[in-house]
Formats: sequence, structure tokens, C-alpha cells
Amino acid sequence: MQERSAFLPAYYRLAEDLRAKIERGEFKPGDMIPSTAQLARQYGVSPMTVRQGLALLAKDGYIKTVQGKGSFITVPPIDTLVLRFVDNSLLGEDRNIKVKLLNLNIVAADSGVAEKLGVEIGAKIIKIKRVLSGDEGPIAVDSRFLPYLKGVPLLEKEIAYAAFPEVVARHTDVFLAKSSLEISACALSPEEAELLEVPAGSPGLLLEQIIYSNNNRAIGWSKMICRGDRLVLRATSHPR
Repeated sequence: MQERSAFLPAYYRLAEDLRAKIERGEFKPGDMIPSTAQLARQYGVSPMTVRQGLALLAKDGYIKTVQGKGSFITVPPIDTLVLRFVDNSLLGEDRNIKVKLLNLNIVAADSGVAEKLGVEIGAKIIKIKRVLSGDEGPIAVDSRFLPYLKGVPLLEKEIAYAAFPEVVARHTDVFLAKSSLEISACALSPEEAELLEVPAGSPGLLLEQIIYSNNNRAIGWSKMICRGDRLVLRATSHPR
């Protein structure tokens, strides 16, 4: 399995490794993947961890499980495009992205954050604010919001530089089941414009990601405001 962040859950690493093998063509459409017991031995994890990883692949349409037979590689429709939202890589895999942590605070949830995370107004939350820059200058202002968990340490390096699902995984012990991404046009506020070095009111793109647990509870919300002239979104179909 490829090495990733030490705090990324084992089921997530397993799913990402199998996903990479499918996309490289090591598994072909219709192939049956190894059994739960075989994968557990191969990756050194429990059968439950394997089942959680396979559930992620099934949600993304990579495999289909047939009861009593096993799990098989599927072929998604060629007209289905997949946009992989992986924080910095979304801004361009060939870019040298630099991260500046503006602040990391425990604050009271306002009405907007409370609605997104399903917590009460005034509940303690963790707010992380960063600026992402490339060689050409600032690209995006990224704000992340997590429910506050007493006793969980706030490690600045991990929080500042890790991908959002990894940050959420580090601060919760529940299964990360799915995430949603909404993209919309916006006009930059004076504060956002100053950080992104453009006039206030300039066009931008708002990317909102919400991560959910397996009981459909929101456990993380990120809001990335991007300069409209420095962001390119690409989606790819995988006819595997």
C-alpha cells in the first residue's frame, strides 16, 4: 500500500490503493477482487476495515458486490465525469502550492456554521484559515470548520498542510462515508480580495466541501474561495 499520512484511516488507505490499481488497469472490468479475508491478510488489517474500504469503492462506482459471490470491478458510463477533489491537487497537480496558516482557533459556531455542521449556535468548533499560493501569487483562501472534541490535540503542522479528509479523520473516530462538493460563482469580499491581491468585488469561485459520517452526520465543512483567473477545474471519465 502506498505510504500516506500516518493519521489517514486504514480503510481509506486501503480504498485509495485499490482505486489506484483499478485506474492503472491492474484489475479489469468484470474481474473479481480478492476476498475480504485475503485483503485483510494482504494489508494487515481487520475484515471490518476491509469492508469499510470496499464500501467507499462501491459508493464511487468502482466495484459492485454480489452477495454470495464477491466484489467485481464495474464499468461506469463513459459520460459520467469524476471530479476528484483533493485540496491542493485541485489547484493544479503541476503547481508548487505553498500554504500559509492565518489562524487556528476554537470559536463559537455562528448560525451559518451551525447549519452546515448540524450543531447548536454557540457550540465550540475548530476554525482553520489558510492562504494557498502558487508561483504566480495567491490562489485561494481556505477556511475549514470541525466540531470541537475535548482532549484531541491540535497539531498545527498536520492541520495546516493535510488534505481536508485527513484532518477530519484525525479529529474523529467515526467512519468517513462520503463527501459532497458544491461549486458556485462569487464576488470577493474586501478581506478575501486583499488576501488574494485583487480589487474587492472581483469574480471568484466558491468551493464548499462537506464530509459526512456513515450515519449521514456532517463532521467537517470547508469553504475555499479561489481567484477566478487562477483556478482550472478538470473532470475525467474512467472507462476502466
